[in-house]
Amino acid sequence: MGMSAGQARLLSVTSRLTDNELRSQMLTNSKLRLADKSTEASNKYMDALNSEKLTFKSYNGDGSSTSSDLTPQLLYTYQSLKNQYAIRNSSGQYLVSGTDAKNYEQSASLYAFLNCYGLVDSTLYEEYNADLEEYENYLDEYNQYLKDYAQYQKDYAAYEASLTSVDLYTKFSEAVGTKDVESDDGAAYCYYHALRGNASCYLHLLNEILDFDGSSLQQHTYTTSTGQNVTTNASQGGMWGYANDDMHQISDALNETDADGNPLRYCDGDDDLNTDGEQNILAQAIEAGRKPTKLELLQSDYILEADGTYSKKSLKQKAIDMYYIIQNGLVTDKDTMYNMLVNFTDGDMKKLTIQAPPRPTAPDVVEEPQKPAYDIIVNDSEKAQWYVNLWYMMNGSESANKVTSGTTEDGLTYYGVSDSEKNEAKSNYKEIDANLLTSPEWLEFALTNGLVTLSQATYYNPSTDGSKEAALSPEGYTWTSIIYTNAPDVISVEDEVAIARAEVEYENAVREIQNEDKKIDQDLKKLDTEHNALQTEYDSIKSVIDKNVERSFKAFS
Repeated sequence: MGMSAGQARLLSVTSRLTDNELRSQMLTNSKLRLADKSTEASNKYMDALNSEKLTFKSYNGDGSSTSSDLTPQLLYTYQSLKNQYAIRNSSGQYLVSGTDAKNYEQSASLYAFLNCYGLVDSTLYEEYNADLEEYENYLDEYNQYLKDYAQYQKDYAAYEASLTSVDLYTKFSEAVGTKDVESDDGAAYCYYHALRGNASCYLHLLNEILDFDGSSLQQHTYTTSTGQNVTTNASQGGMWGYANDDMHQISDALNETDADGNPLRYCDGDDDLNTDGEQNILAQAIEAGRKPTKLELLQSDYILEADGTYSKKSLKQKAIDMYYIIQNGLVTDKDTMYNMLVNFTDGDMKKLTIQAPPRPTAPDVVEEPQKPAYDIIVNDSEKAQWYVNLWYMMNGSESANKVTSGTTEDGLTYYGVSDSEKNEAKSNYKEIDANLLTSPEWLEFALTNGLVTLSQATYYNPSTDGSKEAALSPEGYTWTSIIYTNAPDVISVEDEVAIARAEVEYENAVREIQNEDKKIDQDLKKLDTEHNALQTEYDSIKSVIDKNVERSFKAFS
């Protein structure tokens, strides 16, 4: 049995009534949410009305004052009649601008620092730099003289000691003979046969003068002047009765050094005893346009330096080089061997002399120079005091000298302050980030939350502040910690900008809420009218259906 048209219409109206009620409920909820938004906007506005910000009050020459938002840059910018403050981080470092940090870093003294700000006379500053340069040059000369003189004293002590030391040639002659004192018997056997071509015999002698401690031979590894290693043989020498005190004294003499570890005895500088005058085979080779051979380098009395210059070999180094030559058979010609051995004994040992070291040339005045002290003449006493205070603060001092006045011979008043040198070990500052330098929000947050503290440069006089001392003089300025709320120039005021912004936001929010509320009321009114019409239609349809049902029951009863 199908549904009648009336029943279908009734269901449709019923559905629309249900939807109408749901929409009405949603609009009512929206109206409630508007009330919450209104309360939120109101609270935000009230908070803004109570908001404050930190400002800095400064005074003009006519006594009037101006206030500006408090920023680090404002604190560090000089202005006449303005109190001077600084901010300090939790590590105790003063935070300064990039400009002030750069000026401090490139200045070795207060004079140079003030010059960065145009506070000193340019002519006087040039004279200051000229005097300073003259002082530094003389100081370098004086310090070099002290260094040279200390070395001279060491060298002279070694020279004096050498004057009473062993005569190597005499001792060698007494022990084993020389060219003029040779024998085929006893102690002179090795030297005698070495001169006649038995080179290995000479290794015995060299081993003794290198490594004989007076009782036994030692074994050591040495480096030749050309960079090769050579090891002495402890079994060589001592077998012919010349391992005596003479050889011990020669060995000790060859190993003797000055206070700096440099050998005392050097070759005589003549590589060839058969020619007149000193001969340098290395120089001759180079002058001939060729590179000296390895053997020539080992045989020579000279060492060829990397820069092409020459320096004399020590007698010990010559003995090491000869040991390497003989041990490795680099010389086979008897005449060459003879000349090499005789050159060492009758040349280097016999002609050995030790020259007294030259005394260094002293400066005109042999006394430590005193750095010139200057009274800095400034062209703006108030501004100069500001940067004098800043210099000492960054230089690690809590106090600063006072700019004082004086009178010239012409009766003119001038202002000045004593110079001060930079103390790198005590510098106490940190460059503040450029973005934070101009941020009032950051500084207020940092001060109110204790991230930084405030310090003020205040004048003091020893008559009233006897416990304090300035950096260099008894009267000046001192950096004193101060709570920012107690600083007379730092004032907390209503944040008018924030209040005005909040007021506009509140008015816009209220207007929006009112418009939305009005629209919701209109929508609710439309829903109410629609609801009444649907209800009337529902009642009418239901009445018709009820009457039809009633007639149907009567018809079939």
